Amino acid sequence: MLPNDFNDGLKGDFTIAEQPTQTYRLDFDGAPASGKIDGVEAMRQAILLALNTERFTYAIYSWNYGIELRSLFGQGITPYLQARLQHVVEEALLQDDRILQVTGFTCVRAGRDELRTSFIVHTTQGDVPSELNWGGEAA
Repeated sequence: MLPNDFNDGLKGDFTIAEQPTQTYRLDFDGAPASGKIDGVEAMRQAILLALNTERFTYAIYSWNYGIELRSLFGQGITPYLQARLQHVVEEALLQDDRILQVTGFTCVRAGRDELRTSFIVHTTQGDVPSELNWGGEAA
């Protein structure tokens, strides 16, 4: 027998509160974290961390976190590679529910084996211009 009311008698007398984006300010020069950041600056840091963490590599992170660049190493700079870079960037960033969409992709060859991809990340805190510099060799 199936229930007629899928609500099971629960009251909907609650509201979902949006969580703040406040986080610790990370210093990438080796110094300890100093203070806290919020808003667009916190989103800029979250984007930077997601794009610099290889997915499925570190046990501390969920499998939904990070970017999958390892499979692209060794490929020449072609229109296919540019499309794949766009796809992996979108897939990495859209896992964060504060990121609404990623648009405005432009790819510029920065050297023989280097590609600079620029894009705009639209977040709940505002727009964040970002870029990913990609070299075709594994470090």
